Amino acid sequence: MTFHIKAVDTSGVISLHRDTADAAAKKATELLADGCWDVEIVTPEGQVIPAETLPQASAQTGA
Repeated sequence: MTFHIKAVDTSGVISLHRDTADAAAKKATELLADGCWDVEIVTPEGQVIPAETLPQASAQTGA
């Protein structure tokens, strides 16, 4: 199973992948903390999860 992480920064689009949901969530949260926007995870089933909805992201951004 591969989870795809997509994000945008000042250089353009970033596209990464991770083998587990936890690793994908961690990387998505790191990208948000680094100032990226439109960060989302695409699950192996095709479900798109905005990184802002992840519990880790809410804790780091104070939301």
